[in-house]
Amino acid sequence: MTFEIIPAHHVVFAEQADIFTRAFAGYVAGSFAMDAETLARFVFHQGIDICHSRFLRTAQGLVGFGYINRTGNVSRLAAMGVVPEARREGSARQLLLHLLEETRARGDQAMILEVIEQNPAAHELYRREGFREIARLLSWRRKPAPVPDSPETLEEISLTTASQLPATLEFPGLPWQISRHAVAKVASGRAFRTRNALVVIGDPEIEFVRVHALSTLSSDATDWPAMRAALAAILRRYPDREFFAPALFPSIFGEKIFQPLGFAGDPLTQALMRYDLEKP
Repeated sequence: MTFEIIPAHHVVFAEQADIFTRAFAGYVAGSFAMDAETLARFVFHQGIDICHSRFLRTAQGLVGFGYINRTGNVSRLAAMGVVPEARREGSARQLLLHLLEETRARGDQAMILEVIEQNPAAHELYRREGFREIARLLSWRRKPAPVPDSPETLEEISLTTASQLPATLEFPGLPWQISRHAVAKVASGRAFRTRNALVVIGDPEIEFVRVHALSTLSSDATDWPAMRAALAAILRRYPDREFFAPALFPSIFGEKIFQPLGFAGDPLTQALMRYDLEKP
């Protein structure tokens, strides 16, 4: 089969949305019904660079896509998909290898991605092509329940300020979506700090409140008790809300923060994977 790589900026958003919807129909994490507007929001919140993203075309037409987020000299494969009728013909591998070659040609240090572990075909593709796992990412959920008192006092700050604070854990060791780079893009987000920790959450006025980021405000060591106390203070402030943390937090966050605060694990898990690139 002949493959042709098309720059994403040559494809109108409505057509991109159609390919995205078809590629993720029946997906293990849920289908995504995209139109041009919802895709534009996805691109914004994922920090996707359309200039580095690509579509795959065969004689059947457009059959796949790879969206790239580039931060410094690290590229991230923010999303990749192939429509069902073009699978098992080498389409995904061809697109992945092309994206890796372009990343290498830019002089980038590495490519990062997250892949759902319940999608073994994709997981195996990345592993086979040289990606290595650097963290296991788990999801957590907590129903309203009492929280022990804590001496921590919350100070609300702007998302801009939150995105500029130092942190011990950072991208690419953490997924981009829970790093400072994503904080400023959180829709209706709220940021709170304590003496030594930062918590960013979604809109607390809705029924299910998302935990977007947790970090220690230090350049020396990760202060897990401070982060746990800061999140506990958030839970006390909104006692009638259910909180959830998507499968973007490395497993140590569960051990040190979420489980002690009464969060239960959700079934969905991901692997954070990295491909180190040699300079061209």
